Amino acid sequence: MNATSEPPLSLRQLYQQQWLLLRDNRWLMAMLTWLPLLAFLAVWWVFSSGLTRELPIAVVDHDHSQLSRSLINHYDASPTLKVRSVYGEPLARSMLRTGEVSALVIIPADMEKHTKLAQTPSVAAYYNSQFMVIGKQINSALQQAHGTFSAKVAVAKALSHGNTQTLQALGSAVPIRNQISALYNGNSNYAQFIVSAALPAFWQILIMTVMILALGSELKNNSFKSWLAKQAWQKLTIKLSFFGALLWLQGILLCTLMFHGFDWPMRGSWSVLLLALLLCVVASQAIALIFMLLFEDVARALSFAGALTAPSFAFMGVTFPVSEMPWFAQFWRQLIPITHYIEVQIAQANYGASALQSLPNLSALLLFGIAFISAAWLVKIRFSNPHSVELNT
Repeated sequence: MNATSEPPLSLRQLYQQQWLLLRDNRWLMAMLTWLPLLAFLAVWWVFSSGLTRELPIAVVDHDHSQLSRSLINHYDASPTLKVRSVYGEPLARSMLRTGEVSALVIIPADMEKHTKLAQTPSVAAYYNSQFMVIGKQINSALQQAHGTFSAKVAVAKALSHGNTQTLQALGSAVPIRNQISALYNGNSNYAQFIVSAALPAFWQILIMTVMILALGSELKNNSFKSWLAKQAWQKLTIKLSFFGALLWLQGILLCTLMFHGFDWPMRGSWSVLLLALLLCVVASQAIALIFMLLFEDVARALSFAGALTAPSFAFMGVTFPVSEMPWFAQFWRQLIPITHYIEVQIAQANYGASALQSLPNLSALLLFGIAFISAAWLVKIRFSNPHSVELNT
C-alpha cells in the first residue's frame, strides 16, 4: 500500500535535526568542542619555548692551544650551542650520524701557529641539513661565533703591531660593519613562525572531517537520494550553515588564542581576517561536499580529503618559498583553501596589509565558494524529484 509523502519540514525543524545530530554523535561533539582546543594547546606546548637553546655540538680540538680553547669558549657562550668535547673524529662523526649531536666542529692542528703567521687556518664544521630548522640555527650560531672570534684575533694582531688605539685596531680589523634587523618576528620565535601556520592547517582538516561526517550521517543505503529527494536546497543550506557557523567560531577562537592568548602581533584588520576565516570555512565545506557527492562514502571521502590537504603545511610557503616549488606543487597549492588563507593571515598579522592587498587571496577563497554553489546545483539536479516520494507501508 502506498502512502502520501510526509509534509515538508520547517526551517526550525531542520535546525533541530542538526542539534540532535550534534548531541547524539560523540565524534562530532568532540571535534566541535574540546578536541580542537586540546590539540591547539598541545601543538603550542611543543614549541612553547619559542627559541632553540643549547643544541649539542661535538668539538674535536687537534690544536690544544690557548687560541683553540678561546674559540671553543666562543661556541659555548652562544645560547644556541652546547659544546661537547670529543677526542677523536671517528667517535664525533658517529655521534653526528646517530643524532647524539647536531653538528661537528674540527679545529686543525697548529691553528694558533698558523694564525700568528697570518696563514688563515680553516676550521671545519659539519651539520645535518636534513633538519632544516636545526641546521639553520647551528649555521647562524657558528658564523656569529666565528665572526666575533676572528674580529678579536684581528684586533689583537693590530694592537701587537704597535697600533695602540683600540678603535683604530677595530676599524682595520672590521672596516665595514653590517647591521641586519628583522622587520617581522625579530626574536626569531619559532612558536610564532611554525604554530601560526600549523594550527590553521590542522583546522582545515578538522573542517573537512566534520562536514564529511555530518553529511555521512544522512547516507541511506550508500545514497543521498532519499534525503535530498525533497527540500534539497533547504537541507543542504541548513546543514552547511549550522556546522559552518560553529567551525567559523572555532577559527575565531583560534585567532583569538594566537593573537591575544599568545600575545603575537596583529598589525592589520580583524575584519579582513574574520572574512578570510569565513571564506576558508565555505571553501573547505565546498571540497567536502564535492567529495561526498562524488563517492557517497564516508571512508573514501575522508581519504581523498586527507590526500588533498596532507601537504598543506609544506605548501603554505612558510617553511619553503613558493617561488622555488615545482609547477605541480604550485598547482596543487592553489587547490588547498588554507594556503590562500594563510597569506591573508600573514599579511594582516605581520605586515598590516590593506583589504585591497589581500583581495587576490580573498577572491581565490571565494572561487571555492562558487564551486560550493555549483556542487549544490548538481545536487538539486541529481537528487531532486518533482514527484512526491512514495513510502511502502
